[in-house]
Parts: sequence; structure tokens; C-alpha cells
Amino acid sequence: MRALCVVATALACLVATFDIASAQTGAKQRPLPRPERERYREQLNENVVYLMGGQIGAALVVVAHDISVVVNDGDNLRVLPVLGGGAAQNLRDVVFLRGIDLGITTLLSLNHAKASGEFGPNLDQQVSYITSLFPEIVQILARPENKTIEDLRGKKVSFNTKGSSTALFAPVVFKTLGIDVQEFTMPQGDAIEKMRNGEIDATVCTCPVPLPGFSNAKAELDFKLLSVPYTPALEENYHPAKVMPEDYPNLLAKDSAGIDTVGSSIVLVSFNWPRNTARYNRVAMFVDALFTKFDDLQKPPRHPNWKSVNLAAKVRGWQRFPAAQEWIDKSEKAEKSETAALRTSFERFIASKRSTTEKDPVAAQERLFKEFMDWARVNRR
Repeated sequence: MRALCVVATALACLVATFDIASAQTGAKQRPLPRPERERYREQLNENVVYLMGGQIGAALVVVAHDISVVVNDGDNLRVLPVLGGGAAQNLRDVVFLRGIDLGITTLLSLNHAKASGEFGPNLDQQVSYITSLFPEIVQILARPENKTIEDLRGKKVSFNTKGSSTALFAPVVFKTLGIDVQEFTMPQGDAIEKMRNGEIDATVCTCPVPLPGFSNAKAELDFKLLSVPYTPALEENYHPAKVMPEDYPNLLAKDSAGIDTVGSSIVLVSFNWPRNTARYNRVAMFVDALFTKFDDLQKPPRHPNWKSVNLAAKVRGWQRFPAAQEWIDKSEKAEKSETAALRTSFERFIASKRSTTEKDPVAAQERLFKEFMDWARVNRR
């Protein structure tokens, strides 16, 4: 009997404790009624976009992360970066994978896929671009005994991961230059470790600078960045580029003139959803947030190359996502209107100061401009 009383008392205490805990946490512990739960589920899914990035440690995943941090707006809009296999695979995933809205790829991958037809006909109708992003630069990191790209002839060279833009197109650069090498594919971290052990001679990445794996290569290893000559045979797909000492202070001397190489560009793309569909509206909402908050992407600690991005730059041979083009058109129209208003204000300002300029036009020019800028700030409204 006493044992039963003890058990009953313990159960009573347990129930009381549970009641107290439930009271402390309040309604959070109570499940939503089924209709409300379903509405909440729909709301969350309506405002989520999936963005194909890159592999851990690669530049594309840094770009995707930057976008997600700046654009995310709680439950109103969430950008979920997805680890990918590289630029070419990201393009394929945008075309074929369910649920993927956006991808970061390269102009080389876009043009190659369109020309080859590997993703089906009329790829330029299936995929549209949001904006051109950073330049992607051919970067060759080699063991110290290699002084030029010619020294890699016949040697073991890694071209990033299988399916990446580097793996598809950088070997073509070598072949175009008449340099045959033993080709390997592996992540940059693995390649650098094998270089350290003498198992391979160099690793290549066609990526934005700085590349984290290259930045972390210890100076005492004495690895070298090699130049890539810009020849007429490369003009169709590449432009001249340069890697500067500030990009890799661990690899280039501060007073160095940098390394000449070649580059193309990376591009943010979307599947070309029909207007007035849920997927179109979701990407349009993302575009508005990305373009509106673009200034935040150009501030630390975001990737330094955001400062070089021109949202209005066109990608030749491809159509821009309609909502993105409309945003840019509206912005340019507003800018022209503001410029016209500012010009009118400047003419009024000059007229009010004309007597001063006539007396001393040369000395007054700089002073007039500074005064006008002060005046414009006050009268901007």
C-alpha cells in the first residue's frame, strides 16, 4: 500500500511538473490546428527560392552565401543556397532539377551548352539571366620548379572537380596554347595537398579572385602563380585579365606588377518561368530584393568583387529574366528623370551665380561646383 502511495505521489509530481513547463512555454508547445498549419506551410514555401552555388571552399558558394545573407527577409523571403558541383552542373540543375529556381554558372558554360544542344534545343529560351556577376579568371598555382605555363608540358595538372567550368574549359586553353598535360580532377584543397607531397605539379581554377584555397596556401611552400598568354585563338571566349598582389599577398610580392592571364565571367541565371506563375512570381520577388539591396553586397565582409558588378550589363546572346529587365528599365528611367531635374537645378544655380563667374571664371569653377553640390543636397527633395 505504501509503495502504491509513493508511486501515486511521484506521478502527481510528474504531472504537476509537466503542467508548469507547459505554462512557462505557453502556446509554443501547442500544435497549430490543421488548417492553420497548412496555411503556414504554404506561406513558407511560397517565399523560398533555391540557389545552386558551388562546392565548399569554392568561390561560387561564397557568392551564393553572400546573396542569401543580404536578400533573406525572414519568412517573407528566404534564399537557400545549395551546394553544387560547379558551373556546368549548376546550369544542368536549373534546367532539370525540381525545386531549383536559380543557379550561378559561367558564360562559357552557357555558350557551350547552347552550341552543343546537350540540354535540349532552344536553351536560350529555357534559361534567362538575372545579371552578370564577377569576372572569372584562369589561375594556375604550380610547384616552385615551374616558372612558366610551358614548364607544365607533360606534367600532372588538376582542373578542379569533374563537371566544373574549370574541368570543361581550362584544358581547352592549354590545348589551344599547344601545351599537353596529364589531366586530373579534384577539389582544390585535395590538389594543393597533393602538390605539397609532390604527387601533382599544378592546379588550375577558372574562378573569381581571390580563391580561398589559393589564399590559404602557405608562403613557405613557395608555390607560384603562372601567367597565361592572351593569344588570338583565345579571343572568342576570353578577354585579358590580371591577378594583382593584393589578391594573393601570400603568393605575389607587394611591389609585383601582377600576373597576366585570361578571363570570362560568371552569371546568375534562372529557369525562364512563364509569367503569372508561382515560380515566376517567386523569382521576381527575389530579383526585387537583390537589386534593391545591392549596395549591401558591396560592403564588407562580402566578396570584394561585388564592387565590380554592373547590374545593367548585358550578356550577349541571352535574354534577361523579364522581371529583372523591367526593374532595370524602371531604375534607368528614374535616373534619367533625376538627372534632368538636377540639370535644371544646376542651370538655375548657375544663373544665380553668373555675375561671379563672369568676374573670375577660372578660379570660380571649382568653388561653384562645390557650392552647387551643397545646394543640391539641401534642395534634393
